[in-house]
Amino acid sequence: MSIKDISSLQQHLQWAIELEHATLTPYLCALYSIKEGHNPESAEILRSIFMEEMLHMTLAANVLNAVGGTPVLDSPDFIPSYPSFLPYSDHSFIVPLTGFSPETIATLMKIERPEQAGAPPEDEQYETIGQFYEAIKLGLEEVAQQLGEEAVFTGDPSRQIHPDTVVYAGSGSIVPVTDLDSALAALNEIMHQGEGMSFDTIWDGDQNMFHHEREEVGHYFRLNQILEGRFYQRGDTPQSGPTGEAFEVDWEAVYKPSDIIADEFHEEEIKSQNEIFCRRYSEILRFIEQGFNGDSKSICRSVGAMYELKQDAIELLQMTTKIDLKYVAANVSGGDYCIKILPDGPYAIQGKIPLTRKSIMRSEGGESLAWSMDGDVETMPDYALCRCGASRNKPFCDGSHATIEFDGSETADRKSYSESQKEYPGKGILMKDVRSLCFHAGFCSNRATNAWELSRKTDDIQARTELIAMVEHCPSGALTYALDNARKHHETGEAAWQSIEPALSRSIALMPNGPIWVTGGIKIIRSDNTPLEIRNRVALCGCGHSKNKPFCDGTHAEVCFKG
Repeated sequence: MSIKDISSLQQHLQWAIELEHATLTPYLCALYSIKEGHNPESAEILRSIFMEEMLHMTLAANVLNAVGGTPVLDSPDFIPSYPSFLPYSDHSFIVPLTGFSPETIATLMKIERPEQAGAPPEDEQYETIGQFYEAIKLGLEEVAQQLGEEAVFTGDPSRQIHPDTVVYAGSGSIVPVTDLDSALAALNEIMHQGEGMSFDTIWDGDQNMFHHEREEVGHYFRLNQILEGRFYQRGDTPQSGPTGEAFEVDWEAVYKPSDIIADEFHEEEIKSQNEIFCRRYSEILRFIEQGFNGDSKSICRSVGAMYELKQDAIELLQMTTKIDLKYVAANVSGGDYCIKILPDGPYAIQGKIPLTRKSIMRSEGGESLAWSMDGDVETMPDYALCRCGASRNKPFCDGSHATIEFDGSETADRKSYSESQKEYPGKGILMKDVRSLCFHAGFCSNRATNAWELSRKTDDIQARTELIAMVEHCPSGALTYALDNARKHHETGEAAWQSIEPALSRSIALMPNGPIWVTGGIKIIRSDNTPLEIRNRVALCGCGHSKNKPFCDGTHAEVCFKG
């Protein structure tokens, strides 16, 4: 045993974080490779274990923080070079990053092997993860007995992750650690979920996260259900195998390069998509490290980024069977300015698009006058904005859309603006309007008049000027205008309308309890990977209740949305 003092204890708890992390990516690759709508039982099993491995990493970080350590995840050395041995293990098997297959499940079962009765604790060169944690528990108890609990548990309590810090819908629970008893409880939670309550039982003591009426089995046995195509039930043992309800496992229903109905991808395209995946993955590690070191909101932001990672992984797995996972330093962006709408999930923002807060300044009579710049919001180069309206970490996604089963179906008409517009011609000016885009910001009217009245009075240059000001202030772009090009009109004898857009910088603005205002011609991609018409100003729904998604339709006011 090499755990003899606080320093070696902290080192081994950091190793525990690295070990738990090393198991996460293989689970993600297997899960994300399953085609949507296929293998629901297998996907539930993989998702449940992944969530619990995240819990285990959190619990290990809580223990490390409690004993005065500092969790490190944002480091080039933190990510294993897959295919790889488990960190600090006996190197008895290699873990690759592969899609859903019998071989992948067999490898994951090797990771989750239960500790045999009488197996000695091993803090290095361990055969099973259980042996490693037994060694940490033993070392923790010995150091606490030697120095006293007060000398061991010196960490800042504010750096503990609590159950109310993040939305965690998996089995088990987050254990804040302040003393020896809570530290042992956290470590026992890790061991019981992985292996079961003891070496001769399949049960881990928790309830199934998807079916609360069922008890849960340990990770090893949960995976065995996939190979057997059958669930365990009460009375089953490690020797009997699962005898419960059968379910179908379709090993062919996975994303793979042959599924692409197009020319073969060039090496540079694969490399580019791999870099996008790695950048997002590294960003998640940074969020988690910040969360483990006192910034609890960053944990919530990591959850939103994981939904972006899923889309990145699916796109990559359709190009290649090989994921080359590597560390990408902070402030490295993919370059393209883009907003991707994730299926029933958040807005995935990429390209270092500035995020600000803006509000409408109103007169004493409630009329909209101008915009107030209310400050910038700090972000990573890429980030995920809440679309369901339920995040506890607004404006960023925290995964709540999955908990509330958010329906983000994009119901807006797919016609272009010009195909949908209603025209209001006047002298020298043509006002255009698409009512479905309006969210009632109020710049188009005041107590004296409104844009539609002014469009009928454009013989008066003052009325024409006032109309232009109203239209240019319309944040949704529901109203636009065109001016008659006098020179071309003179040449052809007909009106020559030239559309005019206000000069707006590339940015995303959060409006109080309202929509997400996108300006500057940023490309927006629907959840089915088709592009929206690129426009200079767009208002996206942020409350989750619009009947014209992805656009805001003003429903946030009706539902009293709090952003």
